Amino acid sequence: MSFREKKAWATIFALVIVFFPYYLFMVRAYHQPDPHYHYLIHLALIALSVFIVLEVILVLVARKLSPEDAGIAKDERDQLFAFRAARAAYVTLIALLILITFPVIHSNGGNWGWGMLYLAAIICSEILRAAVVIVQYRREY
Repeated sequence: MSFREKKAWATIFALVIVFFPYYLFMVRAYHQPDPHYHYLIHLALIALSVFIVLEVILVLVARKLSPEDAGIAKDERDQLFAFRAARAAYVTLIALLILITFPVIHSNGGNWGWGMLYLAAIICSEILRAAVVIVQYRREY
């Protein structure tokens, strides 16, 4: 398994491990009669901080496991894989943002929940980007 594939696995793992529990806590805290927004902000900041630290640690572990592959510059194949993955993730992100925006325009509910749907759209598109990279390296074309 190449370093870039391990890096994609690390991204998926870190996103799922951090943001799945975050959304469980966030939904529970948000759907109260009077949600405490300072708690929600702290929860979001903690989740983002833990994600960054976990991602850095996992990438360093991946670099340690394949040191010969980590220092190699991207070739045309790697750039093509990254381009295909970014294209799929971008199209998905735009579609999800459009789907979320229409209910936001026509509702008069709280903004925190809708904002977290935007964050979920970004997370889903990033997971898709990493998954497409993994599939490309597994298929190797």
